[in-house]
Amino acid sequence: MTTPPQFTFDSASLDKYRPPTLQQSGNLQALFKSGRIAIGTTLSYPSRHVAKTIAVTGADWCWIDAEHVAWSQDLLIECIQIIIHESGGKMIPIVRVPSKTAFDYMAWCLDAGAGGLIIPHLDTVEEMKAVIAACRFPPIGHRSFPPFSYLPGVTDTTPEGESVFSLANKHVALIPQIESRVGIKNLEAIMQMNEISAFMIGIGDLRLDMGLSLAFDGDEPEFVAATQKATRVSKECDLPILGVGFGTKMVKERIDAGYRFIVCCMDIHTLAYGTITAVGEARAAAEEHMKGIHGLPN
Repeated sequence: MTTPPQFTFDSASLDKYRPPTLQQSGNLQALFKSGRIAIGTTLSYPSRHVAKTIAVTGADWCWIDAEHVAWSQDLLIECIQIIIHESGGKMIPIVRVPSKTAFDYMAWCLDAGAGGLIIPHLDTVEEMKAVIAACRFPPIGHRSFPPFSYLPGVTDTTPEGESVFSLANKHVALIPQIESRVGIKNLEAIMQMNEISAFMIGIGDLRLDMGLSLAFDGDEPEFVAATQKATRVSKECDLPILGVGFGTKMVKERIDAGYRFIVCCMDIHTLAYGTITAVGEARAAAEEHMKGIHGLPN
């Protein structure tokens, strides 16, 4: 059996972002404002077992993708709660909802304790206003009181002077995903809005919208101008960027570009490429051993 790698789960520094009870959302807004580089992973497999495994890996946060994965509502809610409870509140689940108008999913995910929502294909200030209204309790928005996850005296523990509603407004992060020419054009106006904690550039869809090949990066003038604008707006509005950074080189490049929440791996890639690598190494070792030691054909 392979000896597992050693890692340090920085629980002391993460404790400050835990909610008062594990039925509430973690303080993702504070984590964004801290300036800390937060390393995340993903959950794209709609599986309780995978969620349990992901929850104990030591990542700061988990991106659960409900845009490109057909989650059942029940299983999505369960896996949000599994991430929270199996990690003891140290890993914050962030859900990319199916669409910018999936207000029912937004409510279900927040009621389950998600610390943040990624809103895909966000293009305009008006669209962001609708999201804010749906995801903030009064007086900011019109998010509805969740009667089936609210147990007075049990799940409503809060610091003095706060309620579960005011605390949710302060903790939950709303993260627009900009992935079109229209979104890039409106970037400054969108990011100047209150209630936005960070933003994401959907690089793949942005490149497709520009008529470019699918890639994680590129040197085409229009694409470079868009990414440079994102970096500038991130600094001007003091809003971190969330996105992928595979490998040490890309992680460093992303940090220089204003990224502070970095997805270092995806569950599907880890399973597929990890298995491909292990199978290839084992096959090569077996063939070399059989041919070199025993003189047998491979």
